[in-house]
Amino acid sequence: MNLQTSGNPFVARMLVRSIACCALLGLGACQTLQPPVVDQVRFMPAALAKRTIPEPKVKYLVRADGYEYCARITGIPVTPTSRPMACAYWNTRRLECTIVTPLETGYNYLGHELRHCFEGSFHD
Repeated sequence: MNLQTSGNPFVARMLVRSIACCALLGLGACQTLQPPVVDQVRFMPAALAKRTIPEPKVKYLVRADGYEYCARITGIPVTPTSRPMACAYWNTRRLECTIVTPLETGYNYLGHELRHCFEGSFHD
């Protein structure tokens, strides 16, 4: 590899390490975007009697701190290679289910959390 680094071997090593580090971080980020296996099959909402809330009012909350907010709710920590991509919680008194996501999300995460609104904790 011939890098233009003004002949400084230290700069060349740092550049190569930086590129390798960025590549590894990029690969780790891709892994968090894979939908869970439970989301790769069709589902029918559970019978009304088996739901956490029979017919929930669904609210959608987008937060700039969505990852950290969901980490507090779910107990799943934010790490360099993993983070909760969305979450849902219930208010049984008000018959509401609230879906929370960060500013940018995917339809698969919304669908997954909507399923939690109808079925509760189906993969815990």
